Amino acid sequence: MSSDKWRPGPNVGGSTDRSTRGGNNESDELNVFIDLDCQIFSEEENKQLDSLDTALQVEAKAGQSDSAKPKIQKVPFRLRDNINFNKYLKPKVISVGPYHYKDTNLKNSEPIKLKLAALFIKENGVTKEALYLLIKNHIDSLRDCYENEATKDYQDHELAWIFLVDGCAILQFMYIISVDEWYFEWRLRELGIKTDYAAYVPHDLFLLDNQLPYQLLQLIMQSTSPSKEEVFLESINKFIFDYIRIPGERYRNNDQILKDNPVHLLDILRKMLIQPIHEISKKPNLIIELIIDLAAYLLYKLKCIDKKSEYWHSYRSIEDLREAGINLKPGQTSCVRDITFNWGTLKLPPIVVDVSTAEKFLNMAAYEMCPDFHNGFEVSSYFCFLDSLIDRAQDVKALREMKILHNELGSDEEVARLFNEISTGLVPNKDIYREVKSNIKKYCNTIWLKWLRQVFKDLHDYFKGRWSLIAFIGAFLALASSIIQTVYTVLAYHVDSNKGN
Repeated sequence: MSSDKWRPGPNVGGSTDRSTRGGNNESDELNVFIDLDCQIFSEEENKQLDSLDTALQVEAKAGQSDSAKPKIQKVPFRLRDNINFNKYLKPKVISVGPYHYKDTNLKNSEPIKLKLAALFIKENGVTKEALYLLIKNHIDSLRDCYENEATKDYQDHELAWIFLVDGCAILQFMYIISVDEWYFEWRLRELGIKTDYAAYVPHDLFLLDNQLPYQLLQLIMQSTSPSKEEVFLESINKFIFDYIRIPGERYRNNDQILKDNPVHLLDILRKMLIQPIHEISKKPNLIIELIIDLAAYLLYKLKCIDKKSEYWHSYRSIEDLREAGINLKPGQTSCVRDITFNWGTLKLPPIVVDVSTAEKFLNMAAYEMCPDFHNGFEVSSYFCFLDSLIDRAQDVKALREMKILHNELGSDEEVARLFNEISTGLVPNKDIYREVKSNIKKYCNTIWLKWLRQVFKDLHDYFKGRWSLIAFIGAFLALASSIIQTVYTVLAYHVDSNKGN
């Protein structure tokens, strides 16, 4: 009897109740075999059984293909199911791509998109027929950028038309808004687009399921002249950077991000936020800071604190950290990775909190949750980190005073609620800020350090003026010189007395 032909099967013609078999080991095993040649499975059953053969192959292939792009898909259910998040995840004025194309609430955007697309074609010398055929010839690869459910109800010509209008409209909108404010307002008046409507467009362009493949935008840009293509690339750069920039932050050229074949605009936005632009300085500003940090480290070693106690659940809010003597300083960029703790100072990237903040971070977090997108959950971790710092309105106020948080949303209570609300649906990567958290915890665990820092802080505040510090040093040296001279005189007198005797 061939082992390939015979396999364990269900109980046929007899009971397999273990209680009736007296604990016999051979009987405990289901040694009932069936002849597979005699079995007939339905088509659905065969598909189910075949899925077991391919499951691990698909998983292995996905694991090996790190460069594979994630599909454009809907927001993961665990965020979409939260009724408090719906307002942050759905487009308000404009549909982009196939997911929301049939949404009757967004039909008013179609004439506006047509105007913008027509302006793009007119100003860039593009032949509409040639561009349509170009997109249609690439429709299979563009369709493959989405989950099957998104495009299955659209025929090729329908999908090509959506891509033509939406792609040209988006590129034209990003171009006119990136030139300057006067040009943008003039163009809006010329096209008959109200400014309040246009104000919502940037927010809608960064929703996870309201995306176009960047591959499509490249096709359309390449259909123009090389010089025009450079102009549009620069406008994409400026449009996305301006969406996340902080007051005073210098414009950064992100050409490399665009050259690395991003998935869509939301992917570019996320990459701009997580790119490492560290400004860490290993040299202390004051010798005092070096002494304090070294003392804290030595005391920490002597105390032999259990490593298991270093987890984030014991962390403290901004107010608690300030009471422990920790200084707060803003970084120079909006990069979420530029969080450092050195020499008793926690440096955080500045953030502007406004009506778009929740949409921006929730959709990037939703993107990080997509099952086919392998990433480090950098944005989710950053938002959870900020939430751990912000418990109350007082924490928001402290961050505002240090120019770390720019509140354009409303009251400090609203900002605190926003962070507490959104972070409930996110899962952070505990390794990203592990070193920062550990160093802060060691610092806070050193109780006497707070007093020592306060002493040095008071001295520093007292001697803020350069001349007062010089005068103090001069007086100290004069006093020390007098003491040394007095001691020398006394010693010399005793030596002479001893010689006289």
